[in-house]
Amino acid sequence: MGNRQDNVPAKPQLASSTVGVGLRPDHYQDVLEHTPSVDFLEVHSENFFAEAGIAVDVLREVSASTPISLHGTSAGLGSVEAIPDDYLKRLKRLVDRVDPILVSDHLCFTWARIGGRLFHGGDLLPIPYTEDSLRHAANNIDRMQQALGRQIAVENVCAYIEFDHNDFDEAAFLNEIVARTGCGLILDINNVMVNARNARVGDPADFVDDYVASLDHSAIAEIHLAGSTPVDRQELLIDDHACPVPEAGWHAYGRVLRKIGPRPTLIEWDNNLPSWRELQGEAIKARKAQSRVLNRERSHEPV
Repeated sequence: MGNRQDNVPAKPQLASSTVGVGLRPDHYQDVLEHTPSVDFLEVHSENFFAEAGIAVDVLREVSASTPISLHGTSAGLGSVEAIPDDYLKRLKRLVDRVDPILVSDHLCFTWARIGGRLFHGGDLLPIPYTEDSLRHAANNIDRMQQALGRQIAVENVCAYIEFDHNDFDEAAFLNEIVARTGCGLILDINNVMVNARNARVGDPADFVDDYVASLDHSAIAEIHLAGSTPVDRQELLIDDHACPVPEAGWHAYGRVLRKIGPRPTLIEWDNNLPSWRELQGEAIKARKAQSRVLNRERSHEPV
């Protein structure tokens, strides 16, 4: 497979210090009544595939004044099966309608053919980091980018199982994906921390440092922050986006910013949703973290 990155349109231009939050149905009324005090809003693409309806009307009105990021959860970029044509057509129609600042999805497996029928797994299922997986993922990413006529960003996911064989570690796999397709990356810090904690690797902060140090920093288009419901030490930690970003998450975020510089940052919160005011408060914390890093860099203070 040749290198196809020269065929990818120019990267979307996002200010490095922008901060956004996920827009979910519980907060539609808040956003319609009050201009959001955030730089952008992220929505899950598939929720707006319909040609008409309340959700479509809300997105049309909101996108007239606030930049929108489209974040998919169903493309299954790591699937052996190709992304269905119908899915790509609906996504392209949405992209043309909204003109988003970013289009993204996850490096995971969702589509499979069983008994001649195509099924969707309904979750962000992990893939092994092998040469075969790399080929399938690169084909799907390239196909989506060509269908949309623009670059997409690919997010690392939580993996609650370990595969017997990998040809790459995750960071090296992501770097190879970038090299072969010209896509961008979304660095989900909470996903890295959840994987580290579940794998009992030691200090999750050190694991995040090593992971980020191995990535192609120039490809990181956005950072995601989230919180997970605490569990007992012997239990599996689930990335449920049901809590505020924990102190460990903010600490890791600061270390990442000092290593790679500010990046557009999204606060994810999907379950046990807080008030709109509390959600915007999380965005304010991200802005303050960015400012602290920038101020230290300007004053050459030790970090």
